[in-house]
Amino acid sequence: MFIIKRFALLCLVTVLLLPSSACAEEQIAFNFNNADIRTVIKSVAHITGRNFVIDPAVKGEVTIISSETMSAEELYAIFLSVLQVHGYTAIESGNIIKVIPVVKAKQETDATAMSRRGSSPSDQTITRIYKLRYIGVQELISVLKPLVANTAYLGFHLESNTLIMVDRAANIERQVKIIESIDHDTTGKSEIITLQYASATDLVAVIASLENKANKRAGDHLQMAADARTNSILLSGDPHYILRVKAQIAHLDTPVISEGSTQVVFLRNAKAIDLVPILTGTVKAETPAGQAAPPPAKQEAIIVLADEASNALIITAPPAQMKSIQSVVRQLDIRRAQLMIEAIIAEVSVDNAEEFGIQWRSGSDVGAGNNAVLGGTNFNATGSGINAISVNPEALIHAEGLSLGFFSGTSHILGQEIINLSSLIRALSYTGNTNILSTPSLMTMDNVEAEIVVGQNVPFPTGSYTSTGSTTSTVNPFTTYERHDVGIKLKVKPQITEGDTIRLDITQEVSSVVPASFGQAAGPTTNTRTITTSVLVDDGKLLVLGGLISNDVREEEHSVPILGRIPLLGALFRYNSVNHDKRNLMVFLRPVIIREAASSSRITFDKYDYMRDLQQRHGEQQSFLLPKDEAPLLPVAGQGD
Repeated sequence: MFIIKRFALLCLVTVLLLPSSACAEEQIAFNFNNADIRTVIKSVAHITGRNFVIDPAVKGEVTIISSETMSAEELYAIFLSVLQVHGYTAIESGNIIKVIPVVKAKQETDATAMSRRGSSPSDQTITRIYKLRYIGVQELISVLKPLVANTAYLGFHLESNTLIMVDRAANIERQVKIIESIDHDTTGKSEIITLQYASATDLVAVIASLENKANKRAGDHLQMAADARTNSILLSGDPHYILRVKAQIAHLDTPVISEGSTQVVFLRNAKAIDLVPILTGTVKAETPAGQAAPPPAKQEAIIVLADEASNALIITAPPAQMKSIQSVVRQLDIRRAQLMIEAIIAEVSVDNAEEFGIQWRSGSDVGAGNNAVLGGTNFNATGSGINAISVNPEALIHAEGLSLGFFSGTSHILGQEIINLSSLIRALSYTGNTNILSTPSLMTMDNVEAEIVVGQNVPFPTGSYTSTGSTTSTVNPFTTYERHDVGIKLKVKPQITEGDTIRLDITQEVSSVVPASFGQAAGPTTNTRTITTSVLVDDGKLLVLGGLISNDVREEEHSVPILGRIPLLGALFRYNSVNHDKRNLMVFLRPVIIREAASSSRITFDKYDYMRDLQQRHGEQQSFLLPKDEAPLLPVAGQGD
């Protein structure tokens, strides 16, 4: 320790031997190792020509290591930083500089120091008097106090509306900038603040969080909105709250001192893997204006990677390009609009059919071996003529409508025994009405294809063959099937254009299996209605996609020539049938744009409550066979299962 102090003293003697004027002009090497702070102050006084008064509380040892020489003014600036590190400050008072602890600075600082010298080193403690023009000093005090250090002083003079600040010069300068940005006319109810460094969207989220914690009713007095395009914040509300928020914005809208070349950006809405090709294809390295382009060997490459697990972008780029990339990411990482698409499929059909006819046959027994006479009428248009019924009497049982016949015994014709059916009367009237309403709906994001299928997977035979074993006579018949979806299919790809007009690429299919075709060898028959189109429709409007209106009337008359035209008696020689099919089918579509989470929740809960209400009404209709059976019921919306 003795050697160290001797070394410090030797440095001091070396410095003191230099003339004051020479030190002010020449470059000086300033080094101390564990030297007493008062000794350092004496050296600075001799070199700079300043007069110091040292407070008794100023004590301690100081180490200063300088690798390069410096001027006297540069040395004085470093000296002030050394004092600030050790909890002391230098206050100018006339031709004397007082070295005192920081805690005493607000009582000892000369309020005119700044005005006399014009500027001060950033670590020097000064007093600044600022006269406000528009806002009240008491309102501003409550805004600035959270932004100043505990060792600083912040006071005011109410009569003159003047603010008094005691702090380091750098802090005073920052506070003055904040005051200047908010000290203007606030009679208006709304203001627009354009940011230079921070993101408007991120800053609104931060300030909203702070305001909600500070005042739970802040939403009644202040409204904020971020305009990402101009990077501006819109404020509306009580002037007092606007003033406080403007001070917070001015404090937060500062440049980042140092940024690494690699940053991780977590996305809220977009998919990181989708943004990688966009960023790498559109963002290119650019040389700042006024600077020469670096050689290719020193140019930094821009690398953008995606972490799908955390939905984050890992960006490596120079600082200038990093800011540009972050701006692009902010504009792309927005909540995409969604669409609720409801399709309405309405079908009303009427099928009417009527049949009436008389068939008869007469003749002697042709099986007796004698000459015989045989005659009559046979109308087999519906597959139930008198001759067919004579061969297969059971067909009369399965025939539709009223069938009334008279027969007497059997006869043999060409070696086949048939019923000796003398007459057959058939009458049928059929009326069928169908009213089908289907309303499939699905939710999808803008410019994303979505599909819904509601139906059955029906097997259709495609072929059959028989195989026989090589060692046995076993026959193995095989029938191959192919399954197809039968029901309602809706495939749509929406795209929201300017003015909330929606472009829709739609494929709509409605298919059903004809019930009577089940069990046929050729497989079931299906009715299919398909629409493939592209349309434009406004938000929330109903649009007809297409439809079919058909009216088919088929009249058939089977009669014996001449005899069938005889009035009254001609009915014995005629068979009449009439079929009337009328079909009305229309397909409608109604898209609704959903931009906010609140709208999505409202639509979801409306559908949820509708299904829950249906379950409740179904549960009230208990069966007497299962009186204790409890029907399933959805939980109340917003609660767990």
